[in-house]
Amino acid sequence: MSRKFKSKTARQPDPTRLRRLAGTQGEHAVVGEVLDGADGFVCWELDPAYAAWFWPLMHKATELILSIPESELESLQLGDCTTPPRAPTEEEKDEILKLPERTEDCTRVYALTLKGKPALVRKAFPTRTANMRALQFFQQRPNG
Repeated sequence: MSRKFKSKTARQPDPTRLRRLAGTQGEHAVVGEVLDGADGFVCWELDPAYAAWFWPLMHKATELILSIPESELESLQLGDCTTPPRAPTEEEKDEILKLPERTEDCTRVYALTLKGKPALVRKAFPTRTANMRALQFFQQRPNG
């Protein structure tokens, strides 16, 4: 039996809820939309293109939401880039895969959906984390 999964219609983020990762700015800003928050954590929706930087061997993502401490985000400033990131090159993928995964560098994934698949993660599934060092690596790349 085959299943068809309806793709979500792309919605535009609310500019008043956009936040950048603390310490990022300008063309290297990592920007997402804060959807909800509780107990010092927020659901921060990133453009799904960032998933290629967290998990370079995974299929294309259509949804990516992290559960991140609110203190790790700051207000958007004039000049911060809000466009999706480019895909990593093969060499960059190799380097990302070699990044150490330390618990203190990781944050929980709240939602993750791959193209043509049902949601893999929903509501902070405890075993899926994103290595935030991948975003630091992304920032150091030209045109990152």
